[in-house]
Amino acid sequence: MRTSWIKIGLSNALVLSLAVALFSVSCSRPAQVEPQEVTPAQYELKDVHYFLDRGDHVDTVTVKLDSLEVYNRGNSLSVQQVEKRYDQLVKKSLFVIDQSKALPQGVNLEAVDVKVPEIWYADGSYGYFSAEFTLSRTEQQKPYGAYEEGKLEIRVAPKSKLVVSRAIDAYHLVCSFNAVLENSATGQRYPLTGKWKGIVRYNNLSTVLKEYRLEDQ
Repeated sequence: MRTSWIKIGLSNALVLSLAVALFSVSCSRPAQVEPQEVTPAQYELKDVHYFLDRGDHVDTVTVKLDSLEVYNRGNSLSVQQVEKRYDQLVKKSLFVIDQSKALPQGVNLEAVDVKVPEIWYADGSYGYFSAEFTLSRTEQQKPYGAYEEGKLEIRVAPKSKLVVSRAIDAYHLVCSFNAVLENSATGQRYPLTGKWKGIVRYNNLSTVLKEYRLEDQ
C-alpha cells in the first residue's frame, strides 16, 4: 500500500508541474497588437504671394476667334443675328517648383489646390481667377468664361456676303511666387517657391466686317 501511495503522489506532482509550465508559456506569449490604419497626410497651400522678379514679364498675343459668314441672296437689305461664342478662350496654368526647397516625402503636388492670378495691375497688385488649379508641373486648361455669349445683329446688303472676323488679346504672364505647404494634420509647414506661367486674362475684343458681292464669288 505504501508503494501505491508514492506512485499516486508522483503522478499528481507531474500533472501539477505540467499545468504550471503551460500557464507560464501562456503568460509569456506577447499580446497581439491590432494594426492601426495610417491616414495619408493632407496638405494645404497657405500664404500664397505672386510677384514680379528678375526675368518675369507679361506678353500680349492676339488670338483669332472663329470667323462667321452670313449670306443675303435676296434683293433687299437683310438684318440678321449671329451667335457670339467664346468657347475658344481658355485659362492656362503651369507651375515650375523650386527643387532646392525640401518637401515632405511622398507629397502629391497635383492634389494641392491653389488660386492663380486673373488680372495684374501696374502697382504689382492682382486679382484671383474664380476657379482654382492644382500645383501641376504640366499645363492645365479651364474654360475662361468671362465673356458672355450672346447675339450680334448685322445688316447684310442684297446679293452679298458678310465675313465676320473677331480677335482678342491674350495676356501671358510669367511671375514668381512663394507660399507655405502645411500638413493639415500635424501643422508642420514647408516653404515653397517657384514660377507661375499662364494666361492671366483676355481683353480688347475687336470685330471686323468684310462684305463680298455674291456675283464676285
